[in-house]
Amino acid sequence: MGGPHSNAKELRAVAPLIAIGATGRHLVGTALVVRNGARVIAVSSAELLRPFNGQPLALVHRFAADAKDSTTPVAAWGIGRYAGVAMIELAAPIPPDATDLEPLDIASVCASVDTRGAPTAIAFVGNSPTGFERTLIPVHIDGDDAGGMLDRTMYLASPHDRAHAAFPVEGAPVFTWFAPDVVLGRPSEVLAVALAYPYRAKTAKPRDTPVIAELVGLDDVGRVLLSAVEPPEPQPRELAQVAGEIEK
Repeated sequence: MGGPHSNAKELRAVAPLIAIGATGRHLVGTALVVRNGARVIAVSSAELLRPFNGQPLALVHRFAADAKDSTTPVAAWGIGRYAGVAMIELAAPIPPDATDLEPLDIASVCASVDTRGAPTAIAFVGNSPTGFERTLIPVHIDGDDAGGMLDRTMYLASPHDRAHAAFPVEGAPVFTWFAPDVVLGRPSEVLAVALAYPYRAKTAKPRDTPVIAELVGLDDVGRVLLSAVEPPEPQPRELAQVAGEIEK
């Protein structure tokens, strides 16, 4: 399957999140748009959205600068179970004729951050002379438990190229290009495995290049989308009180 490649259809779920104000449109950051049936949400970094609280936000689904009716408004956003993860509700469906955005099916969202050494990249959106463009940063993923001091494994991303160390990747999705699994009978696939967040500790350096992000899993995405369509589990009936003598 090779390494990360920019023509993977899954990357079309990576979109610019913008704030709309009196002075025009301002790029807030990158969002991942995920679908389960008719239900669609977006996910990004809450720290990116927080300064724009109360200001109209929208996802861009046509990247050209001169594209008309190119946005889908955000209805509301809140913080997920993991601190810093913004769960974004849309005010309208993504239009079927959206040229640059196609929500990722939930089947392509991985429940584990462990990439098992497969080729991985962070995908983020930035400004360009013609509007917006996606950029891929191939990264190495390393686990770190701070010498056994953490109760979980922290996954860190280091770029292959030192020149990519300064790119704004906060809230950007991380994709892994998994090879076919003969044992499980699974074909090659590209899965979203995490979101990237600034690595504030700055203590670990598993590679020659600096760590550019700590990875946070996408558990919240599955929890929100699956609970929205799955019927509630049946609750046990209350035991009725029975009075009388027990027959011998």
